[in-house]
Parts: sequence; structure tokens; C-alpha cells
Amino acid sequence: MFQRNKIQPGSGYLNDESKMTGRGMNVMSPYDVSELQEVLRVYNSKGNPVTVSGMRTGLCGGAVPLGNDVLSTENLHGITGIGRDDRGFYLRVLPCTTLNEIDGFLRKGDFSGLEELSEDAASDASAVENGLMYPVDPTELDGSIGGNVATNASGPRTYSMGPTRDWIRGMRVAMADGSVFRMHRGLYMAEGRRMSFPSGRNYFSFDLPDMDNRVDVKNAMGPMIHPDMDLMDLFIGSEGIFGVIVEVDVYLRERTPTVSLMAFLPDDASALSTVKAVRASEGLDPEFIEYMDVKSVDLVRKAMNDDPSFIRIPTLPEGPCSAVFLDVPLESIGTRCSILDSILRDNGSSIERTWCGVDHSDKSRLRSMRHAVPRSVFEYVASLKGEMPSIHKMGTDMSVPDASADEMMAYYHDKLDETGLEYCMFGHIGDNHPHVEIILHSMEDFEKAREVYRDLAAKAIELGGSPSAEHGIGKIKREYVGMMYGTEGVEAIRRLKSILDPKWILCPDNIVERVK
Repeated sequence: MFQRNKIQPGSGYLNDESKMTGRGMNVMSPYDVSELQEVLRVYNSKGNPVTVSGMRTGLCGGAVPLGNDVLSTENLHGITGIGRDDRGFYLRVLPCTTLNEIDGFLRKGDFSGLEELSEDAASDASAVENGLMYPVDPTELDGSIGGNVATNASGPRTYSMGPTRDWIRGMRVAMADGSVFRMHRGLYMAEGRRMSFPSGRNYFSFDLPDMDNRVDVKNAMGPMIHPDMDLMDLFIGSEGIFGVIVEVDVYLRERTPTVSLMAFLPDDASALSTVKAVRASEGLDPEFIEYMDVKSVDLVRKAMNDDPSFIRIPTLPEGPCSAVFLDVPLESIGTRCSILDSILRDNGSSIERTWCGVDHSDKSRLRSMRHAVPRSVFEYVASLKGEMPSIHKMGTDMSVPDASADEMMAYYHDKLDETGLEYCMFGHIGDNHPHVEIILHSMEDFEKAREVYRDLAAKAIELGGSPSAEHGIGKIKREYVGMMYGTEGVEAIRRLKSILDPKWILCPDNIVERVK
């Protein structure tokens, strides 16, 4: 019999990195899949909802319970197998294994002790010259693989390598009634809009909603639904409302030696001009292109002045500056640096005003500079919770097509400047997906930010983009599902949930509001 533990006031099970705080009575933390199945069978039989929780690094309240119990996957943790198919090597991992753990394991290059899912997979993987890597690179590397799959997480390297969905070979899923089934790419395919698959003694067969997910932009607005789709894509991005991910097979690729470069520019306009030139250049081949505006760099500078131990990086340039951060292949690095230097000189800077990281530790320090921006905002919002318990982080997560990038950037500045709200802009500019962090000082600011956020989301949708490019929907962004897909789309997702989870016990209020 599984164990229930009472959730204590102030428990981490009641919030995630959005700083949204919920309510819950009990938490169950099964130690294996059979125990998790038992939890689901009992809760389903009584019609009692559970919110699935992992590392709780999400930014949309997806793991935050709203009065119900919590099913934590924290003990379903570890790397269990190595295999190889026609595409390449893959790892089998349990859902609460973090990306940092996967990366650390792969850097050691020792696959002994793992279950071999194909002949000689361990020895062949160990022999790869530069080692192997899992290329999906969300900002939060302490997030779990299960959470990443549930939200179709992405990050900087999506620019060159795509989001989580592109690197998932297969998975095991526990349905609401506790039945478990395994699938892999190509095993269960829709016929037009008719999808069928078995799970335990159940056989599901249903029509898919007549709504197609936007695939030409970075997009994490729920599952990717389209005719003749793979069943895998129904669960990737579904944020736990259709089933609980209990095991994942992730594809790997050979690690490419790279050099990290962080160039400092005199102002935001020169940095954005540099980004355009980098994207248009031949020979740089960046894995990602990241951006920090002048306000973002100033935010980090202030945090370092307040606490010198906040981040370990070289001394920042004096005076206002923005930054462009990219990784390029180590091969022909002299030529690549020459190309970059020419671009920088055209924009008021040079390679001499650029930080460079070659080994893992130096590259990690540059990465920590980029991640210090959201970290500063998270810590600031957390400090407000005592006086303003209902406040949470207000940061955008919107993407648009290439042709609309300039229009969206201008709209960000115009709308935010109108309100007088303080803000900074940073992030995945290579995908036309910068984050705008609104710096809140009061509940009045919070309400004002909510209004302007709706305007920004509507504009991104109007331009053919997504109001949630990588963080998912959870509970905080639920209204944007209706904005993007209309009332009919919301009802279509509800109908689909009612087929796969008839009693609505799984992750209530994620993506769509629960049926009362």
C-alpha cells in the first residue's frame, strides 16, 4: 500500500518557480511504477484528483495543486538503459532524472551497468570519439526529463536542434485508471483524425480535435495535433492531463566541441543589428543566439554589487552595454572569430570586447551570466510574497515568425513604455523569442502587468506566433488557450480529456479548467 504524507504549511509541494502558491492536503511519492499505478487506481476509483509533481521548476503553475493531493515522481529517478537504432543512440531514463544528471552521466562516458536495449550499445556508445550529449537545452537544467516532455520544453539550442519533441524516441505512460503502456515513434499513428491505441485492458479509439498546432514557430501551447499524427505527440506537451510519464527514451547525438562567445555592444539597437548579421552570416553556424538588453546587464551588475558572491564571472564592462551570447563550433574557430569581429566592428564593438569560453567550466560561467537575469527576477518576486501572497512572476514567453520579429519587438517596447512598468528583455532572440521580465513593485503593478501581458499575447497570436513558446500553459496561462484556439478549441481539448481521463483526476486545471 502506498504512503500518504500530510503536506505541511510552506511546503515546496505547494509552489513552483513561477512563485504561484497553491493548496494541498497530502503527497504520495511512489518508489516504483507499480506503486504509482496503485495510487492512480485508488484515486480514480474515488474520483479524487491528483496533481503530478516532479522537480517543480516550471514557470506556469503546472505542478501547483489547487486543493487536491499531490503525486510526486521524485523517487522515480535514474538512468536505466542504453540502446541504438537507425537514428542513433538513446538513453532510457526515469521521469524525475534531471538534465544536469543526464549531462553529467554522458560526460563520464561509462555505460557499463545499464540495460543494453540493443546489442553492443554500451561498448559502442563508449567508443564515440567526442562523447554523446542530449542536445535539448532548457534554461533550467535542474528540471526533470518528465517535466520537459510534459511541456515540450525547449531553450537556446532549439535554434539549431529543435525542442524536446524532436528528441523523444519513446515513453511509458500511466493512464488515469493505472494501466500502463509503452510506445515509440511510429508505433501508433492516426488515420486522418482517428486515433486508436491499447492500454492494459483498455482500448481507446477517438477522433482528434480539428485544431492544428503551429509548427513554424517555437511553440509549447499544448500537444501537437494534426491529421495522421503520431500518438507520442499527443502526450508530449499535454502537461499531465492525459497520462503520467513514467519512463522516457531520449535520443543522443555526438557532442560537438564548441566555443562560447559573449560580445558586449554599446546599446540595444547595435546588439539587435548584430543578431541579424549573425543569423545572415555564412560560416559562423551558431548552435544558439541569446540576447541581453542594457537593462538586463544592469540587473546583473546591481545583483553583483549587492552580493559579490551572487555570480562568478569576469568584471562587466563599465557603462551601459547590451550583450549577444552564442556558441559556435570549435572547428575553424579562427575564421569564425574573424567573421564575428567584422560584424561587431560594424556595430560599434569588436572581438576584444567579447568573453570567450572553451572548457566546460568557463562555458558554464558564461551561461551563468545569461541565467543570472531570470534568477535575479525570481529571487526578487519571492521576496515580495510575504506582503503580497498572490503575486507571481510576470515574464513573457512569446515567439513570432521571422517576418514579424521587428514588429513584435517594437510592440513590446511601445506597450510596456505606455504603462510605465519597469522591465528588461533577454533570451532566445535567434528564435524570435526574447523574454520580457516585468519588474513588479506592487499589486497595482501586477494587475497592470496582467493587462499588458494579454495585449502582448494577442499580438503574438495575430502575427502567427505563440503566446507560450517554451514554458507550457499550466494554470497561469490557461486563458491564452482560448485566445489562440478559440472556445471551440478549448472544448475540443476538454472532450479529449474526458475520453482519456473520464473522471478528470489527472492534473486538474492544467491547460483547461476542470469540469465541475
